[in-house]
Amino acid sequence: MTDIKKTTVHIKGMHCPSCDILIQDKFAEVDNVKKVKANFRTQKTEVYYTGHLNHHTLNRKIIQYGYAILEKGEREETEPYLNRVFNAGAIAVIFFILYFFAQELNLLPEFNTAAGLTLSTVFILGLIASTSTCMATSGALFLATIGKLKKTGVSVTENIIPALSFNVGRVLTYTVFGFLTGFVGKTLSNNFQLGSILSLFVAVMMVVVGLNMLKLIQFSSVISTSFTKGIFQKLEHKLLLHPKKTSFFLGAITYLLPCGFTQTVQLYALGQADPVKSALTMGIFALGTVPMLMVIGLASAFTKSKYYAVFYRVVGVVILLVGLSYFSNFLALQGISFPGFSASASGSSTVEIKNGYQIATMNVNSSGYSPNLFTVKSKVPVRWVIKGQNVFGCQGFLVVPKLGVQKLLERGDNIIEFTPEEIGRISFSCGMGMYRGSFDVI
Repeated sequence: MTDIKKTTVHIKGMHCPSCDILIQDKFAEVDNVKKVKANFRTQKTEVYYTGHLNHHTLNRKIIQYGYAILEKGEREETEPYLNRVFNAGAIAVIFFILYFFAQELNLLPEFNTAAGLTLSTVFILGLIASTSTCMATSGALFLATIGKLKKTGVSVTENIIPALSFNVGRVLTYTVFGFLTGFVGKTLSNNFQLGSILSLFVAVMMVVVGLNMLKLIQFSSVISTSFTKGIFQKLEHKLLLHPKKTSFFLGAITYLLPCGFTQTVQLYALGQADPVKSALTMGIFALGTVPMLMVIGLASAFTKSKYYAVFYRVVGVVILLVGLSYFSNFLALQGISFPGFSASASGSSTVEIKNGYQIATMNVNSSGYSPNLFTVKSKVPVRWVIKGQNVFGCQGFLVVPKLGVQKLLERGDNIIEFTPEEIGRISFSCGMGMYRGSFDVI
């Protein structure tokens, strides 16, 4: 019986559970390697093998994905913590300055900061995610489906069909789970207390992901990803026995990959509390990963460039800001306005006097509330006519903390009557605090 030997190698570039999966998969492709245990926390990988183990061969397996085996005595350089804080702060300041000037010069359209990311931003996030080392595991699976790890010289048709199947499985799975995630979010948002808690949860989690991307905290120390990692590995090992035949399902299981980018979009989709919007968000994110997966070599080259670190940090700052916007949503549900994340004006807000009532008419559609800012007089009754055009999403549950209103809106006219007694502001929002407005009482 051949003796099984063990060696431990230090690998630079490992920073998440997806790194463990990729390192284990690539090392296992070497014929005499019998077992691999990777640990991104310690940057060490235990390799069990027979005969002679060639470190150069192992290195060639992982170097294209942005990893490298450290030689004895060599240490991976780490950036001082204060430098990371300074760099994150500098990027945030530059971001705000550029945004301020762009808005002043009317180079950017008005948008509600509380509403978060646009679909185009989500697509770009997908493009960026597909260049990350987290998503390198998807790239390795993709290469397996088109046969490059099995043989060379195959026809274009033999490669293109499993390649398309892989990406179709990926996009469809993300879309379906996006719909389910949005449905869960909507169900929770239709209860004031649960919607408030959900907003806070999404805010905290997105801030954690942003800080992790900025390397200010370690994601794994806050959130365990071993559950999805374990499911992914069990399915992957079975499906990789026949990668071309199972390419659709290989693409589908990438949804379970413990990746910070994916988890960010999953949280955002949950916070949207709208099955259709959440499905679109997840589907377009997955679609954004397709181009770089198709040219995985180019993506790997980009991750090694000096610009990638800056690019990665910029995304981290954006995710951190989106997390703060969700925290402002949580505060809005408590009737507190968060400076910098208040409701943007949407349409005219003319209030007419009729039969002794101040009539305020507001439309509810897929974009939220329009108009959403009204000026009314104190001591005069207000009849608030809310026209429910689209009440399927988060905007279908109205919360007015000062009036004690928690109302599930219906299609057609919904009427709320109240008499403002005190001068000031009466804020209202959807069940997640994403869409907002207010009555200014004079």
